[in-house]
This record gives sequence, structure tokens and C-alpha cells, in this order.
Amino acid sequence: MRKLAIASLVLLGCYKQPNVTIICDGSPCDQQEDLAGQSDAANVPDMTPVQGCANGAIPTYLGPNATGCARTFTTGQARQLCQNGWLVPTMATGVDLVKCDSVGAWFSGDAPAYWLANMTLETCGTSVSQKLSYGCGQDGRMGYKMCGGFQRVLDTNVTGWDSTNAALDNTSNNNPARGVLCVKM
Repeated sequence: MRKLAIASLVLLGCYKQPNVTIICDGSPCDQQEDLAGQSDAANVPDMTPVQGCANGAIPTYLGPNATGCARTFTTGQARQLCQNGWLVPTMATGVDLVKCDSVGAWFSGDAPAYWLANMTLETCGTSVSQKLSYGCGQDGRMGYKMCGGFQRVLDTNVTGWDSTNAALDNTSNNNPARGVLCVKM
């Protein structure tokens, strides 16, 4: 018993805490910090399903009240990509456009437009030619009129985003990386 006690003291006396460096956002943490201070705190919590999409649309978390919902759809089905209690917004109010515009996709708002003699002469509303859809995402280009407060626009009848007059209800989409923006009501 005495030998066991001596061996235990020797082993415990030699114990040294391991040299572990905790990394916070790519650099060593100087101090313990609340998780809310981490840069990824604005993202959806791990393992929590993203809300806002319906009918098999692939969700992209854009904040607690905004989700991009990507899926192909035919004319008249765009709004069905939003789940009950969510809708396609006519205004960008409350949408983190910086976050949305950094996504390699396209999420349309309900903000149609068209251009006249050249692309710098945009008008908000519907038309049968030079049709545009305002929303957010990298697939769009910078707009001029900023209809509904959205900064980016997608030219319709190009690469699968087709419309007879730019109205969302008259639009179809065959690109699975594109869809609509859904916001919580």
C-alpha cells in the first residue's frame, strides 16, 4: 500500500497540463469570450433547420426573418417556394442585402422592372420588353433604379429566368440555384 501511495505521488507530481491553444475565428483566443461575440453568431445555429422555404426549395439562411429559397418552378409557382407565414417581399426592408449579395445564387423579390433605350434607363414596373427582376445574389448585376430598395437585378429571358412581363407571377425558372427571397410576415 505504501508503494502504491509513493507511485501515485510520483505520477501526480510529474503531471503537466497539456499545451493547448484554443483558436477563435482563425487566431488564438486571448480570453474566454461569449459565443455571441464570435463572427459566426449571425449564422443559423448548428443543426437547426432553416425556416422559410416550402415545396422542396433549398434554403439559404439570410437572417432570422429572411431566407433564400432556390428551386426550379413554372409560371405561377414562384410564391409557393415560401412556407406559410412567409412571403416574397416587394421591398428590401429588413433583408441583409450584403449577406444575400455575397451568395452565389439569385433570390428574386417581387420587384419587377424594365429598361428603355439602354440599361441605365430603368423603370420600376412591368413591360413586355427588356424585363428585369430585382432581388439579391451574385447572379444579378448592379441595378440603376433600385426598385423596392434592392440593389441587384437579373435580366429576364436569360439563362432560364423567363417572364412574359417581369411580374413574378408570370416568371418561370429552370436554374436550380435560383429562386425567390422569402421573409417572415
